[in-house]
Amino acid sequence: MTCRLLILIAALCQISTAGIAQDGKAYTIPVVCKASQDKPDPPHTPGSHDQKPGITAAEANTIVETSRQRRDFLSAPELENISILRYQLMEYANCADSAHCYWRDLQSQLNRARAELKRLVATRKPNQNLAMVLDIDETSLSNYCELKREGFDYIADQYNRYLVSTEASIAIPGTLQLYNDAIAAGVSVFFITGRANNQYEATVRNLHLAGYNNWNGLILRNNEELTMDTTYYKSSERAKIAADHRIILSVGDQWSDLNGTPSAEVSVKLPNPFYFLP
Repeated sequence: MTCRLLILIAALCQISTAGIAQDGKAYTIPVVCKASQDKPDPPHTPGSHDQKPGITAAEANTIVETSRQRRDFLSAPELENISILRYQLMEYANCADSAHCYWRDLQSQLNRARAELKRLVATRKPNQNLAMVLDIDETSLSNYCELKREGFDYIADQYNRYLVSTEASIAIPGTLQLYNDAIAAGVSVFFITGRANNQYEATVRNLHLAGYNNWNGLILRNNEELTMDTTYYKSSERAKIAADHRIILSVGDQWSDLNGTPSAEVSVKLPNPFYFLP
């Protein structure tokens, strides 16, 4: 997470078209945050500014467009305003707009992953070892509550304290279903994460608390790998698995979780509007 790039413009440009399942129905967020996580800590995160309570992204854009049309105002083309983008992010993450909901989009992709897993398992040859690779953060475990508390910014000390706490044991329900499907089908499951190796014990504990048991491998970065390109690191670890397994499925929230050689036979990209890891 040390190389996280919180690129709101790149991530949020996809929100207006991201709704994979735009059925217009209300969606219940499957994560319940503790009271302490409902407000930012510290109250004003670095780089943040006070914003009008209750304003929506649409209202903010209306103010911008109405003001631009005034002939007595001289304005110039600007990049999209990061505060307005943050409004969009919060609305998408909280499913405020029923047409565009992060949690629904997440579940839709995981439903596709479950269907692919079932199809691929059916192609197994006798005595063939099948494997599925999962990322952890925003793929197997959700850090939504902490991200929300940090104002969808990244406060390194606060975030890393959270990761080694028991609060960081919230399973993404659709991934846990996928995981259990794989285990029941005799597919070996490997976690490959960009977390540092000094978080190994906490990660094991939190995966167990979240309901993930009986995996075949949990791979974290050692000291020499901390500055390694993520795509290279993860594909190198997949190569080790591929030595004696047929990797049928890989699931991650970053393109760097999935890219590189070897890749899985099917790779499923989960939505992540919060951060980008190259």
